[in-house]
Amino acid sequence: MPQLRDERVKGLVMLALIYVLVAFSPTWVIRGVTVVDDGHIVRAEAFRGTVADALQQLQVPIAEGDRIAPGPDAPLRPGMTVAIERAVPGVVAVDGQRRDLRLVARTVGEFLQEAGVELGPLDRVVPSPDTPMTPGTVIRVTRVHAEEIVRQVTIPYETWRWAEPKWEKGRVGLLREGRPGLAEERVRRVYEDGELVEETVLSTTVVQEPRAEIIGVGTRVIVRVMQTPAGLIRYSDMLEMEATAYYPGPESTGRWADGRTATGVPAGHGVVAVDPGVIPLGTRVYIPGYGIALAADVGSAIRGHRIDLAFDTYREALHYGRRWVKVYILVD
Repeated sequence: MPQLRDERVKGLVMLALIYVLVAFSPTWVIRGVTVVDDGHIVRAEAFRGTVADALQQLQVPIAEGDRIAPGPDAPLRPGMTVAIERAVPGVVAVDGQRRDLRLVARTVGEFLQEAGVELGPLDRVVPSPDTPMTPGTVIRVTRVHAEEIVRQVTIPYETWRWAEPKWEKGRVGLLREGRPGLAEERVRRVYEDGELVEETVLSTTVVQEPRAEIIGVGTRVIVRVMQTPAGLIRYSDMLEMEATAYYPGPESTGRWADGRTATGVPAGHGVVAVDPGVIPLGTRVYIPGYGIALAADVGSAIRGHRIDLAFDTYREALHYGRRWVKVYILVD
């Protein structure tokens, strides 16, 4: 009986030892493990240890960012499938920073999500989020922000000219001061990465209408009388002008000399050339030292307050030369 008891004890100890070896020995073999590497299937009949040990035995490299399920420290089990998703290198430029990352993502949108980049409803992504992710893709995110504001703006006033019959012609003065108006504008502003890129006025409400400025312009013509060597003259205005002299012959006008003015009036003493914007053609004038004349000619050099006096001889024109004169606008 003691011998039989000893045999049983030895048998139990042997079974316990086998169990410990099976459960804890790193050399114990697990059969039938499958590795799915980014869609590619790799099978082997025998592995041992952990998932990391199996990948090492299969010489499957693991790079930074690659995703392994179950994790590398998970113990191997019979029939286990190990899935590897490969990370893609890419660059994310957002919020003034440039980040080089390796992440598991099939599209640009997934890459941004894995990178922790939250997109606003107006943000712009280049390439678009549904673009397939390829190694080295540079993703640029432009932050787009829109806001609506209400601002006050000044409405400029107009200036009106009012004919004032009580004032002498030539008198100009302020009859009523102008006042600017006030409006409220509802404006939509769009910013890209903090910079204003677009501004649209959505609506305008006038709070106060502007009031026009009124300038009075005298229209009453005052006729003055003056005794001259040419007799009593009646005039409405006097202009100071620079006077020159010309002779309608070839000595002054060259090969175009035909003795007639631009209006067809024969040129000679008593006919003057003027700028029609200053003195209308057909106006009778009086010039001290020259006499009464008719504004009936023009000249390319006669601009502004200049007047060209016609003489009957080249010698008279040469003698007159150039001088400042008073030109009286005559009233019939």
